[in-house]
Amino acid sequence: MTDLANVPAQAITGRVFTVFVLAFVIIFVTARLLGKERKELWFKRRTNYTLLNRRGIFGEYMNFGYPRTWKGLLVALAMYGIIFAIAIGYICFYPYA
Repeated sequence: MTDLANVPAQAITGRVFTVFVLAFVIIFVTARLLGKERKELWFKRRTNYTLLNRRGIFGEYMNFGYPRTWKGLLVALAMYGIIFAIAIGYICFYPYA
């Protein structure tokens, strides 16, 4: 593990932003691979929207909702696990130049 006390804050911030972008890519690719039909079968979306929680076109496409089946739970856990593993590996273990 890299000692983060000696790493510049800009380098850590850059990696955190990179992880955020990769997280969006993982969610977008998963939504694309599952398709609309399986997302509707495996996940339950919010039904009542207010002014404060309304989303745009990409937000609705990437919105999975709550898992309603075991397949949905596996997909959600896999996404969270991949994002977590990439974040910890890239921020803490990948060497800083």
